[in-house]
Amino acid sequence: MVSLGMRYAVIADIHANLEALNAVLEDAYKRGVAEIWCLGDIVNYGPDPMACLEILRNRKHMAVAGNHDLAVAGKINHSLFELEAARCLVWTRNQLSSDMIDYLACLPKVTSDGDFTLVHGSLKRPEWDYITTPQIAAENFSLMNTPYCLVGHTHMPYVFTPGQNGICRGIPLMAGSMQPLRQTSLIINPGSVGQPRDGNPQASYGIYNDESRTFCLYRVPYNISATQKKMQKAKLPPFLSARLSKGR
Repeated sequence: MVSLGMRYAVIADIHANLEALNAVLEDAYKRGVAEIWCLGDIVNYGPDPMACLEILRNRKHMAVAGNHDLAVAGKINHSLFELEAARCLVWTRNQLSSDMIDYLACLPKVTSDGDFTLVHGSLKRPEWDYITTPQIAAENFSLMNTPYCLVGHTHMPYVFTPGQNGICRGIPLMAGSMQPLRQTSLIINPGSVGQPRDGNPQASYGIYNDESRTFCLYRVPYNISATQKKMQKAKLPPFLSARLSKGR
């Protein structure tokens, strides 16, 4: 259970980007984080799936499964992905030990701690649905059993509130923005560590402070070119490497 005075790093969509993950965790631990909450898609697309899994598993953490994690573990058919993503899934699985594949296979789709529910996509379809609009967010609010839901999958930092008269609102989260956690239910997306898609190539993550009852978003620069060079060496799809520079 959540204890008073704790800080939690909320991360999502690492996508095997070791440089981004290391930069985020270095920043988070400097800010006093004691535990990691990971919202899925630890692997695929990036060049360092094994190293990213090792780093996460060697730290105090709680994690849920993303669609890419489940596909690498053999629990989702690769035919449901676009061709190049499916090729990445095969490459990624070949880089992992059986122990790491078992870890991915055993990740829950949904979990909770105190006032928070953690899920990759949405509570309606945990590994697939994207919460991108107030209308979709409203469906998720109706399924929530805790005041707050933490989601990933879209690679874009956002907060959704139920609003008045059941009309939801969605607001992009900017670096340094502080979201108080009061009586209102919230759906919070910390953006992506390893493959941001909001036009900002810097790694994105958040910190929940249970003493001040706040969620703050942070952006962290990392060595993008180093990741790109490793992706090129591994012959991963060129567009996956190119998009890192643009944050798209």
